[in-house]
Amino acid sequence: MRAILLFFTLLLTSVPFAARAQATLPGLTEGVEYTRIEDGQPYRQLPPGMVEVAEVFAYTCPHCAHIAPMIEDWAKTLPPHARLVYVPGVFGRDDTWARAYFAEEATRTIPLLHRSLFTAIHETGALPRDADAARIGQFAARIRGVNAAAFNAALANDAALLPKLRAAYEFAQRSGVEGTPSIIVAGRYMILGNSYENLLANARKVVVALAPRRAAPAAKRP
Repeated sequence: MRAILLFFTLLLTSVPFAARAQATLPGLTEGVEYTRIEDGQPYRQLPPGMVEVAEVFAYTCPHCAHIAPMIEDWAKTLPPHARLVYVPGVFGRDDTWARAYFAEEATRTIPLLHRSLFTAIHETGALPRDADAARIGQFAARIRGVNAAAFNAALANDAALLPKLRAAYEFAQRSGVEGTPSIIVAGRYMILGNSYENLLANARKVVVALAPRRAAPAAKRP
């Protein structure tokens, strides 16, 4: 597994920060639920009032495979002001797995392929960790509902893929991502946790703390 996949190192980062805990979100403590990312920016611009919940993942990461169904169900329960966004870890210009994710995105097949790729790598062995684009394309063609020609064309479209690969790489770099899966809220808060469940619970706490404030009702005239 590549060096970036230091998941449990990330989980344990809450310990050294506890000594300098500082509450900067209502009811939360920096170093316990999250660490703040200096000058952090969201991965993608969302409509005003919306909060981005970005999961940086890698298809070859066993921890990402384990949390994938959990985070999918969890995302369905997010409040209306929050939206989950997947960000593939990028390890080079020709990172085949990151390219595969963006091909899914371009062909609107994330619901069909995202979980299927995790299963193929980590459960059934239908795909090796070092699968090339041709092998991934062949696998995708066997998934009902996937347009194989469109998927393979998107997988080979450098003009469309390279800017997306660069944006994902830069987001992970400026966010200080050291392992996958990593959850970053609003581009400014790296979520901490000592288990998958705790990670998602803390992410929800930060999302709730960032809920848009409701305007106070206007005073009634006498």
